[in-house]
Amino acid sequence: MNKRFIVIFAAVLASMISIATFNPIIGLLARSLGLSEVQSGSLVTVTGICWILGSFLWSRWGKGRRKTVMLIAMTGYVLTLTAFAYLADSAGLDSTDKTGLYLQLFAVRAIGGFFFGAIPATAQGYLMEWTRADNRAAGMALFGAANGLGFVLGPAMGAALTPIGLTAPMYVSAALLAVMLIVIAVSIPSGETSGTVAAAGKLSALDPRIRLYLGIGLALSTVMIVLQVTCGIYMQDRLDIDAVKAARLIGIGLTTAGVIVVASQLLIGRFRRLKPPILLTIGLLALCSAFTLFLASPSWYIVVFVLFGIGIGFTMPGYMTGASLAVDDGEQGALAAFTAAAQGVGSFIGPLAGTILYSLHIAIPYAVCAVLIVLFLAGTVFGRKGAKAGSTVHSR
Repeated sequence: MNKRFIVIFAAVLASMISIATFNPIIGLLARSLGLSEVQSGSLVTVTGICWILGSFLWSRWGKGRRKTVMLIAMTGYVLTLTAFAYLADSAGLDSTDKTGLYLQLFAVRAIGGFFFGAIPATAQGYLMEWTRADNRAAGMALFGAANGLGFVLGPAMGAALTPIGLTAPMYVSAALLAVMLIVIAVSIPSGETSGTVAAAGKLSALDPRIRLYLGIGLALSTVMIVLQVTCGIYMQDRLDIDAVKAARLIGIGLTTAGVIVVASQLLIGRFRRLKPPILLTIGLLALCSAFTLFLASPSWYIVVFVLFGIGIGFTMPGYMTGASLAVDDGEQGALAAFTAAAQGVGSFIGPLAGTILYSLHIAIPYAVCAVLIVLFLAGTVFGRKGAKAGSTVHSR
């Protein structure tokens, strides 16, 4: 595999691990600092909002300057991760100014989300430019593998490091990203892009060529986060086990899903001529089956997480490839901003939706996710515009 692709894969993987590591520990960390649950949730939400804003603005500012944007964004994000951990460590329960501490943490997460928004958008832009129509799916599979693997390895890494300290996962994430920053600086040549990136405003998210794909991307990001924030307590409630055992089972499940995500990407990379509708049909069917089985029998969690791995592994490259092949070359940069923003929206909708729905009834989050996936599966199979866009795989 080309060295450049490996570097981008590693950069996206490290950045997604840093995001996914933060979500499961923020509640415990906020409680240890004397902050409320609402304040805890807002630290996740503001990151997602600023992620979206950053995706669009960095794409506009970075036209033809992807390496510069990537290096600036990663540097800023590493500094904010470290600053957040330092502030949390310096405060502790003896801090009397809880409001001031919260505002500082909130500002750091907002700035961090803004910097983070450039990383997936720029990485996807690189892969779009380095691939052609006949191998675009393989390139997007690489991006999908890094995303999916990061979202399942992040919580596992966080669980492994929290015995050292609640902020330990943040320091480790920052160190991983700092290493990748150096690797990118020395291995990706300047002037690597052709400068054909279009401004984000020249392509609409409601464009009929891409709106189905962006909807699928938003749905995928949302249901992944819903699963992430609720699966532990769901298994504890349904299986009547203690928190330690529930965490162990979820760790096994997430690791299994991560292995399957990687295996799926390898399969897609080998069979490069698989069309986006086929990838999406396989992936969405697997996701729907996973949520349905989880509802019916959580004790089958290994099978459930295998299905989740297949679903993530096929759906992510499916919607990214379909959208990329549906637009012109000059619109690829704008599209990368939209697909990155879809992930950002899901990152703040997911925790809120998951916890609210779970408080109503433990089965509701997974039932809603299953129905949502079925709707997009129907749109993939029967949607005329989606099918037309997907058919461009061999015609472009």
